[in-house]
Amino acid sequence: MSTLRATVKIIIFLAVTSFYYSVILTGNILGIFGIDKKAWTSFFRKRWGKAVVKILGMKLTVRGMPPEPPFFLVSNHLSYVDVWILFSTALGTFIVKGDVQDWPVVGFVLKTTGMIFIDRERKADVTRVNEIISSELTPAQGIFLFPESTTSNGEGLLPFKSPLFQYPSQTNMEVTPASITYRFEDDEGNNIADKHICWWDDTPFPNHFWNLLKLKEFQATITYSKEKLVHSDRKQLAKQAYEIIEESFEPVKHSDTHAEATSSS
Repeated sequence: MSTLRATVKIIIFLAVTSFYYSVILTGNILGIFGIDKKAWTSFFRKRWGKAVVKILGMKLTVRGMPPEPPFFLVSNHLSYVDVWILFSTALGTFIVKGDVQDWPVVGFVLKTTGMIFIDRERKADVTRVNEIISSELTPAQGIFLFPESTTSNGEGLLPFKSPLFQYPSQTNMEVTPASITYRFEDDEGNNIADKHICWWDDTPFPNHFWNLLKLKEFQATITYSKEKLVHSDRKQLAKQAYEIIEESFEPVKHSDTHAEATSSS
């Protein structure tokens, strides 16, 4: 049954993704005739996100109010699923690790739909990206950033990288913190979302995504902070954002499950 479910979901996902991808590319062409490409893209990315949330069987709870563009939003990072949550709730584009653009198909799609890529290994690349951020922030879209730079298993937050807080710190722009968490229970009521939703180990993306599609449904929660942060020091700004997100973050409690499994073996 789970394999049939995954098969149906992947067919619908590919069809929906192809449709919205084509619509977004059409906006790029219409830009020649004066259409606001960023507004067009942001609008249909949000519709795309909402569709994918439903396809995945995600029961999404939104706490707080998503920011209106232009905004600079930072969130913890647990899975590629985070992207669809943010797309579905706010109008924005992502700052993405540079190596993602080399992924087959996925990298090309992201590149042609307005994602901003950065080489985090090169400090000089931050300057280039900050210039792009300046042009991408408009009344039609904001910026999403995962300052952990990678995904975690959901036990807690990883340290935040501060260089990409340079733009809001230099321009006195408000930063909106948000936290994301997941829940998927086994037959005994234990949260095992770290094994099925969070993507933090060496499992290849196609394998992980296929197994995710097998799930009938799972819970996700995003909490948008009421507090907006402004600070001229990027390190302090990153520290404040970390503290607020840590306070609202509900850990994906997998450690107890692992401990029980160990003791019973």
